[in-house]
Amino acid sequence: MEMLEIPLAISLLVFGWATFTTVFTRNKNNKKLSNEIVNRPENRQVELKKKVTRLLIDILFTTVLLSLSIIYFIFNPNPIISLILLFGLFQLILEMIKRIIVFTSLRVYYEEELNSLYVLTVFDVKKYPLAEATEIEIHSRVDVLRLFPLFTMFNSTADFTTEMGRTVKISFPGEKVFINIPENQLEIIDRDSSDISEQKESTDAINEKEVLPFYHRKNLKRLIGKGYFAVTVKGVGAYATLLLILSLLNVEVWIKITAIVVFWIFNLLISDRIIKIALDVEKITDEEVLEVGRKIFKRANLPNITLYQTETADFNGFAAGANIGRSIITLTTETLKLPLEAIEGILAHEAIHVKKRDVLIGQLMRFVSMGIVIAIIFLFKDFFEKQTMVLYFVVWILMMIFPAIYSLFTQWMEVRADHLGATLLDDGNVQMANSLKQLAMKQDEAIENSEQYNIDDEKENSSDKKMSSINRDKWFIRLLEFQFFSHPPMYWRIQSLEESFCNWDRKKLKNWCVDRFKESIPDKVIKYFAK
Repeated sequence: MEMLEIPLAISLLVFGWATFTTVFTRNKNNKKLSNEIVNRPENRQVELKKKVTRLLIDILFTTVLLSLSIIYFIFNPNPIISLILLFGLFQLILEMIKRIIVFTSLRVYYEEELNSLYVLTVFDVKKYPLAEATEIEIHSRVDVLRLFPLFTMFNSTADFTTEMGRTVKISFPGEKVFINIPENQLEIIDRDSSDISEQKESTDAINEKEVLPFYHRKNLKRLIGKGYFAVTVKGVGAYATLLLILSLLNVEVWIKITAIVVFWIFNLLISDRIIKIALDVEKITDEEVLEVGRKIFKRANLPNITLYQTETADFNGFAAGANIGRSIITLTTETLKLPLEAIEGILAHEAIHVKKRDVLIGQLMRFVSMGIVIAIIFLFKDFFEKQTMVLYFVVWILMMIFPAIYSLFTQWMEVRADHLGATLLDDGNVQMANSLKQLAMKQDEAIENSEQYNIDDEKENSSDKKMSSINRDKWFIRLLEFQFFSHPPMYWRIQSLEESFCNWDRKKLKNWCVDRFKESIPDKVIKYFAK
């Protein structure tokens, strides 16, 4: 092992341990709480059928997707890159181990008096009040292409499926639960509840949906698209494989670089198609939303924008596609539940991202920044041959600087989209500020609801203070949000809109730069120097 590989290996061990403790975090009262639920006479166990086939499919997908990086590691054309690839492998392997443990330890109980499901695993004890369910749907089989973590961008889904048969999807505020409840016990979810009574009155039954097997010919495009998304967007396996092939062919460095760049450009050009498949998007059919979209896009002079929706418990909206003529704007199903004025503000914000080609610019900045870091590793490796520790620390400093620089550009684009987007709205800055406020408050509420499903004695005795992203936080949190996150803090974005005129100019850019610095410093320090 070369000298430079030693500190990288140490970092890998540290990262692996940190990832392990994060992935396998468990409630220390878990055993006590589980025993209490199991021993209550009023709770009856839901007899789950656990079939190893369900688990093997997840293992198969994980193995296939990881094999690209593993092959590179085995052939080992470059030890440094192999070690860097292991950082990602650690995370995915540990997640798969956790999935196996959850599968084997999963138990479900039902309490009739409270009309609640209790889901017990080694890691968590969760309570899902069925009266709070907003939708209940039965699928003919498990939709593994929707549930497999590497095949989607959102993580607000709780996968408790244990077989490939009929699956119940229960939508709660902040979380969607998928579970295999035996048919002879489905009466526990068939009780009336205040939130879904309307749905039941109109259908007289719980909605049922036909789901095709993932290997069905009609799912082939979806399977390939999601697999491609997993290895190119959520991982680097495709790039590692390309680099491996070029290394085995012993081609010149410039050919390798050219091939990587061409492959990246190709992925950028088809990004809108891949995102549509990965997120299982559907065209929005709500005529009121479409009319609002047409009005905004006409004002922005964007004639060819298609509106899509994707099902998730998150509140979000985003633009995709590097080409204005093929760009898409996607809203989550929860976002579509906001008032129409708020949806209009979100669409105006995303329309500016499309008009200014922010998707393309953002990817270019990411690619160039990462390219610079990788180039320094290779170009200066020989220069620092006898001072490998120096190079090691230089590389890690660059890796720390990279997200800060990337954040600088992405936040600039977000602030610009807020203020230019406001010019497309009838009520300007006021409407945009209210749109962001409603989006943030609903997302905070969803996160809080999701956390409340976890039963924890300590949480019950803790402060009742609710989280709020529209309130100014402590300075260290502000430092992280302003200097390393892709979006400025929501409280600042709303305040910036409320305290300025409806336009975008150098003064606003200057104000953002100043606030980005000042808000990252403790208030005591600012007051001290202001004396």
